[in-house]
Amino acid sequence: MSIDAIAVAGKALDGLHLRAAALAYNLANLNSPKFQSLAVDFETALRGAAAKGPSAVEAVEFGFKAGPSFGPGDERREDLMLIDISRNAGRFAALADFTGRRFAITAAAVGAR
Repeated sequence: MSIDAIAVAGKALDGLHLRAAALAYNLANLNSPKFQSLAVDFETALRGAAAKGPSAVEAVEFGFKAGPSFGPGDERREDLMLIDISRNAGRFAALADFTGRRFAITAAAVGAR
C-alpha cells in the first residue's frame, strides 16, 4: 500500500465515521415530527481528490448533507436504517482491518517491533 493509498484509506475511514454519526442521528430522530434525515456522501469527493494526488486527498473535507424530510404519515423504515448502519459498520471494520494489516506488513518488512 503506497502512502497515497494509506492517505485515501484514512480519509475513507473519516468519511465512514461521519456517515455512522449521520445514521445514528437518523435512527434516533426517526419518529420526530417533521424529521429531516442527514446523509454523508464522501466517495465521490474522495475519488476525485485521489486522482489529483496526496495534497488533494489531505485537503478534501466531508460534511453532513440534508436528506429527505418526513412529515406525518410518511413511511419511516427503521429496518432499512438498521441495514444501512450495519453495512456502514462492516465497511469501516473491513477497511480498518485491511489498513492495520498493511501497516503490520510494512512494520515487519522494515524490522519494527
